[in-house]
Amino acid sequence: MERPSYKLYTPQGSFRAFSPLIAAQYNNIGVDVVTDNIEEAVRLKSPTGKAPFLENVKTGEVIFSSHAIARYIGSLRQDGGLMGRDFHEVAKVNYWLDWCQQDVELTCCIIFYPVAGYIPKNELAQSKAENDLRAALEILDKQLSSQKFLVAEDQITMADIVLVCALLYPFKLALDEEYLKPFKNVVCWFQKCTARLEFVSVLGNVEMYKK
Repeated sequence: MERPSYKLYTPQGSFRAFSPLIAAQYNNIGVDVVTDNIEEAVRLKSPTGKAPFLENVKTGEVIFSSHAIARYIGSLRQDGGLMGRDFHEVAKVNYWLDWCQQDVELTCCIIFYPVAGYIPKNELAQSKAENDLRAALEILDKQLSSQKFLVAEDQITMADIVLVCALLYPFKLALDEEYLKPFKNVVCWFQKCTARLEFVSVLGNVEMYKK
């Protein structure tokens, strides 16, 4: 790993920070993670007043939004293929990232935030979120029925990384085997990805939720 060229300011354990860090592992990019007392850094450096954000150590330039950071880190090495190996794959990576942000992330947050103690549990919101996530998992399961990864048979991309990170806490903390039973392709893909060294180095050993 090269000497760190970037600092990622993020709350401890934020799933939004995991995907850029996994991409950095794949692309051999040095990133220091700053989690302690980040409020002042956020106030002074983040254009939106939110974290995570990425700072270039040499220039002081800042990139905010977790998906923008992930795209940036994923693009720093063209030979790695994380953002796609041709224009068609690049478009496919981007539409999965957009879909994840629009249709998956908020739903996942509604499911795991009460378990993590971030918000009180609302039974109506929880039930709707679980139904919405079922619909999203059906789409993923169909896509993964004919290939190992979302964009290409033989290539992990940012699409896989970002979606695995979005699903991480629901799969670890809230959704049991019965809920996930119809989505065998998704579970296989999720476990295959999280077993890879680049994922383990950021996420640790991931165990599925059990009642």
